[in-house]
Amino acid sequence: MMDAFAGQLGGAIVLRVSDGNVLAVHDQRILAQRIATPGSTIKPFVLELLLEKGLVKPNETISCHRPLLIAGRSLTCSHPVEISSFNAEDALAYSCNTYFVTAATRLPRGELERRFEQLNFTHPSGLLPNEGEGRITPERSLADRQLLAIGAAGIQITPLEMAAAYLKLARIDPAHATAPQQTVLSGLHSATDYGLAQAAKPSTISVAGKTGTAADPTNPQTHAWFAGFAPADHPEIVVVVFVERGHGSAEAATIARRIFEAYAEQRR
Repeated sequence: MMDAFAGQLGGAIVLRVSDGNVLAVHDQRILAQRIATPGSTIKPFVLELLLEKGLVKPNETISCHRPLLIAGRSLTCSHPVEISSFNAEDALAYSCNTYFVTAATRLPRGELERRFEQLNFTHPSGLLPNEGEGRITPERSLADRQLLAIGAAGIQITPLEMAAAYLKLARIDPAHATAPQQTVLSGLHSATDYGLAQAAKPSTISVAGKTGTAADPTNPQTHAWFAGFAPADHPEIVVVVFVERGHGSAEAATIARRIFEAYAEQRR
């Protein structure tokens, strides 16, 4: 696991889907104690909520208008400029901020906070000892809700809490998944197939997952996330990577790809 980081500061965890056991850890202190803004890695849970409530339809498209400014913060999307309209699956695959902040205006006040609390983003995961716990700031304005919907502000969690949430996603049985769950799972697979998480995709095993880039409220330096699982259709492991002071989400995705490659080699 340490080799995958190549000297970069950060943490990673690998969980076995079948029983939730921890298979590998890099820097337990960071995993358990670092409380950070999650960025776009929380978008699958936001999309599932929007679809469940019928506030967006799977094939409904929302146009992406650049630049995107919310509460004085520049949040312009990083997907290709020529792609300017997104349905639910592609919005997740390409991590379109405009899609999510637009859809977030349809949510009732407090709905996002309640969903994140249900996902135990404010409670230790129990995966490793001496874990901190995340925190959510109740929204005071529509801008707060929009920033929360893309993981840019209003929420800070540990990498372990993120791993526990993605473990729940990985355990969804495709044969019995709800329509919203199916869209989310397809979006996560598409993210590594042709979307913004392609750097996490090895040639040896299929992966579903999401990248994220964010900054902490008191620190302008960004950090990078990847959260996902493999094989994409029948998950065996969950991988979460957090890179401190990363230069972009591709850093975390590249580390995740090395971990997936090592697992695929061991699997063979």
